Amino acid sequence: MQDEYNKKHWEHQQANEKGFSLARLDIFKNTSKKSIKNSRLLKHFPKILALCIIAFPLIFMLFNLNKLDRRIEELEQELEQIESLYRIDSTEYHDLKNTPSLIEHIAREDYYMKSEGEEIYIIKKVK
Repeated sequence: MQDEYNKKHWEHQQANEKGFSLARLDIFKNTSKKSIKNSRLLKHFPKILALCIIAFPLIFMLFNLNKLDRRIEELEQELEQIESLYRIDSTEYHDLKNTPSLIEHIAREDYYMKSEGEEIYIIKKVK
C-alpha cells in the first residue's frame, strides 16, 4: 500500500516537472471509439454543416443587397440632379430659340462679338 502511494506520488512529481499532470492523460485513456461515435457533436454534425452551408450564402447575399440598396439611392440622387439640370437647360434652349436678341446679347458678352461700326473695350477687374 505504501509502495503504491510512493509510486503514484513519484509519478505525479515527475509529471509536474514535465509541465503536465497525469489527470489530463487519464481523460484520453478512458475515451473509447464507442463514446466518440455516440457523442452529441457527431450526431448533430451533418445538421450543423448544412446550416453553415446555407447560412454563409445568405449572409453574403444580405451584405450585397445592402450595398446595392446604397448604390440605388446614390443613383436616384444623381438622376434628380440631372433632371433639374435638364429642366434648366431646356428652358434656356427654348428662350434662345425664340428670342434672337438674347443670342446677340450672349454673343457680345461671352464671345466678344461686335456688329459693324462698333468698337469693343475689354476692362478686366484686378483683384
